[in-house]
Amino acid sequence: MKSGISALLLLLLVALPAVSATLPGFRVERLGDTEGFPSSIAIDSRGNIYYTVTGGTIYRFFGSGSTAVATVPTDMGGNSGLLGMALLDDRTAVVHYTTPLQTHDVVSTIDLRNGSETVLQRFVADIESPGRQSPSEHHGGNPTVAADGSIFIGIGDYSWHLIAPDPAWNGGKIFRISRDGLVTQYARGLRNPFDMAWDPERKRLIVADNGPTGGDEINIIRDNMDLGWPHTYGTLPPVAGATPPDYVFPMTVAPTGMVLLNDANPYLRDGFLLGAFVTRAIYFFGDTAPPIAPPHVLVEKETAQVIDVAQRSDGAIFFATGGFSAGTTAIWRLHGPVRGDCDGDGDVDAADRDALTRELGDGSMQPTRRVHEGAHRSSWGCDADLDGFVTAADAVEMLRIDGWRRRAVRR
Repeated sequence: MKSGISALLLLLLVALPAVSATLPGFRVERLGDTEGFPSSIAIDSRGNIYYTVTGGTIYRFFGSGSTAVATVPTDMGGNSGLLGMALLDDRTAVVHYTTPLQTHDVVSTIDLRNGSETVLQRFVADIESPGRQSPSEHHGGNPTVAADGSIFIGIGDYSWHLIAPDPAWNGGKIFRISRDGLVTQYARGLRNPFDMAWDPERKRLIVADNGPTGGDEINIIRDNMDLGWPHTYGTLPPVAGATPPDYVFPMTVAPTGMVLLNDANPYLRDGFLLGAFVTRAIYFFGDTAPPIAPPHVLVEKETAQVIDVAQRSDGAIFFATGGFSAGTTAIWRLHGPVRGDCDGDGDVDAADRDALTRELGDGSMQPTRRVHEGAHRSSWGCDADLDGFVTAADAVEMLRIDGWRRRAVRR
């Protein structure tokens, strides 16, 4: 499965409170079950949704049902199996999976029309004894594709911690596979990176890494960096030659899937979203430039464990969950605030103008992303004119929106 669950992690899950911290105006919609434990979700330019399951199959999701597209030769267990997928284009997926007995991590392309596979690279787990079985844990997850077609893949340390900083070993590394097939080591010293996103504007890789107990990190990576594991991690003192993380979560969240936002969602234009296994949350980081500010928790404990997040070209956001009981492995849609919906109930009406009046009492010109923090906990939908601030001008825009809807109903 995407996240290997230790006894400690299971205890953490049991100990988590059931109280939701979902922001006003955000809600989730369950679309349907997956055919097994999901490890990734991806959406092509035409809006087709694909997902992978750890058992080895890629599915196309439509409506509430799934159709198998292709299968790779793997055995699931712990953090092994079919670990993730990214799309090169509307016809081609890139997948990362482990071979049976976890002797290799494989990166392949899959033709989504006929299911055929082309192996790009086989990364041997044990360089001293290439046929020996490696542990099922810490094999990483999703690949990502840069604007030039380069593929980035993260491989965990196989729980053999000391191999992570050693350039000779493949575990604990991020690799770049260029379009001409050249494989280069891009970063080392990682514990278990589940996902990453390429920032085309700044030409940098954003990577989330899982700490052992606490110390979950966000790292902004440039070529040939050492991130320090196992000699340091999280907020521990840095070591010579290693680059400290750009953000450290204050508690264990177990970061999973990540997506860079595409500027099409009115309230989530820039930055990136990150799923989390332990906290069952989706985090919004509003910028990719360090120092990275603490995230907004968009939804938390509304679903089972969040495995991966994806965005459609029109800005719509979807995610996959994977739990340990019936009905928890599913595809969901995340709905954001409705423009003008200040009280977060999903409608724009006179109650929202009252909510805006109370919100303005917290401050006459608040940034949109702070309106849930004051004495009146409002929705980002208070920013009806989408200028990034909540002001008296939003009341005028709300009247226009509400008036248009009432006229539309009369017709």
